[in-house]
Amino acid sequence: MLLDMNDRQDIEEFIAVVCDRTKPESFQSIEKGRKIAEAAGIPLKVLHQTRPFFGGALQDGFDVAKGSHVCMVTPDLDTAPDKVPEMIMQAKQFPGDIIIGSRWKKGGGFKNYSRIKKIWNFFSQKFLDVLYLSTLTDFTWGNQLTPTILARAIYHREDKHPINIERVVIPLRLGVGFREVPAVCHMMDGETVNPLMANLAYLRPAFRCRFARRETLVKPGIDWKALMKELKG
Repeated sequence: MLLDMNDRQDIEEFIAVVCDRTKPESFQSIEKGRKIAEAAGIPLKVLHQTRPFFGGALQDGFDVAKGSHVCMVTPDLDTAPDKVPEMIMQAKQFPGDIIIGSRWKKGGGFKNYSRIKKIWNFFSQKFLDVLYLSTLTDFTWGNQLTPTILARAIYHREDKHPINIERVVIPLRLGVGFREVPAVCHMMDGETVNPLMANLAYLRPAFRCRFARRETLVKPGIDWKALMKELKG
């Protein structure tokens, strides 16, 4: 899908992050994808994650990525791969900013999404806007195109889905610019791995990052002010 929708010169590589629980049929799909990608002249590497859980998989991927930006696409496609071309176009204009998909911006939305979770999500976004004095419309979706140097520099403390909010609120605190692209979240039929009660865990990083010193939001040894200067050119 990504090869068909994007200029191949804009894609440095694909990284498939796998773990001990990855099923044989998933490896078969990855192998098919590898052959398609390599026929197009783009490598697909299989990375066995070393850190635990969803957040660990992301961080392992960030550490080995070679391109100027990283973009997560989940296997269930809820991260709107159809919006990647528009996100790339925005990143070319604003290379130091984070290009973020928004379900709440006009043109975005939800499909197969629990009504209760949608209501919770709506009020959560409004609360986070007030907490961070921001005008962003979507803080909790992992649908981003992020400068690689920034993704590697952030000191992520969350190892499960709340890492998605860290990927927004930490850059906000550091002064990174954001560009929102309206996108639709397509939830697959079946039970979610991130149920409503688990979303309460997002409050922990929301408050922690809001009141933390900026130097503690990046990894030890990284000068956050120098990082911001590099991103802003």
